[in-house]
Amino acid sequence: MSIQGYFDYNATTPVCSEAINAFVNAAKAFANPSSKYALVKPVGAFLSEARESLCKLVGCATDELFFTSGGTESNNWALKGVFLREFTAAPGESAHIIISALEHSSILEVVRYLERTFHCEVSRLNPDNEGIISAESVLAALRPNTRVVSIMLANNEVGSIQPICDISRVLRDRNIHFHVDGVQAVGKIKVDAHMLGMDTLSFSGHKFYGPKGCGGLYIRRGVTLEPLIHGGGQERGYRGGTEAVAMIVSMGAAAKLASEQLDENLQRFAQYSDLLRKQLTQKVPTVVFNGPKNLSMQVPNTLSICIPGIRAEALAAILDNLNGIQVSLGSACSNNKTMSLSHVLLSMGLTDEEVKSTLRVSVGLYTQEEDIKFFTDAVANAVSILNRISKPVSEDHVLTT
Repeated sequence: MSIQGYFDYNATTPVCSEAINAFVNAAKAFANPSSKYALVKPVGAFLSEARESLCKLVGCATDELFFTSGGTESNNWALKGVFLREFTAAPGESAHIIISALEHSSILEVVRYLERTFHCEVSRLNPDNEGIISAESVLAALRPNTRVVSIMLANNEVGSIQPICDISRVLRDRNIHFHVDGVQAVGKIKVDAHMLGMDTLSFSGHKFYGPKGCGGLYIRRGVTLEPLIHGGGQERGYRGGTEAVAMIVSMGAAAKLASEQLDENLQRFAQYSDLLRKQLTQKVPTVVFNGPKNLSMQVPNTLSICIPGIRAEALAAILDNLNGIQVSLGSACSNNKTMSLSHVLLSMGLTDEEVKSTLRVSVGLYTQEEDIKFFTDAVANAVSILNRISKPVSEDHVLTT
């Protein structure tokens, strides 16, 4: 399968054939998983197999993984679940939350809700200029009433990988819930929830070639959250609602493929990233790359490029309309709103002009090496067009009257 012009895999991924086939097969087993008759047995087997595949990808036990509708629900559940439990146990007590300024809107908006509703105090930590949050900055922000720390594992715009192990060591034995948004990491880099040491970890199937509308939440054994969705007691009483069996099974098939190909993909995407950097530098000498200088601290499929003096919005439009190339200005979840500057890039210290000149490029499973040349040639041509458009008219060509 080849999708030559698609360079926005961080927004969503195509559903792989394995996941499509699994969906079709599972859809035929239509029985309600909560029913008790024999017709349900294959449905239960499908769900168990999917759970095991996802647990392998996430690095956890089967009783620690819960199915949800996706990363947004998982992030809502992790944060609201803590506070619903906390305020039930100790109503009226003040609580402090620490998050990074890099977080996805499904964390930022939940925290704003908790500020309004529970009058929580919030510390928002800025990263360094490479997009990294240090464990030391988390430690310095801790207060006696800190109840939750939420730091994403991998950033969706610049690909920076956060030092989650170091942060979890800082929080260990302090009775502080540590949530990690893993949506842009699970299926793309090696993730082991037990080794990383967080209390909860969210993920979404459509980021690793599964279907949209399906995801999950890892909840460390011994951690209790108040359910976000109450109902018939599905998911061991933690998440009400009849399981979306075909979607879950499809996501499980995608997880199995991601596990099997992870090492190979990491190596291939690192090569593509290196090739993108070299060819862009050669063809567009003014290009600047945002994010970690140490590339081991960056998800290898993600590249944030800034071309000074060029409006990224105009560049993206030319790439799309002339070349059929899709890229992003930032998080796809924000692109359908009124245009605003990336909070991620601003928190890293970029100027407004630099932010306006930045594109996010992300490769994936169906990217081929020849696609890289196609992309970099198209970028160079589009930059040339935009430079000609913006170049002042010379005096020799000014008409006088």
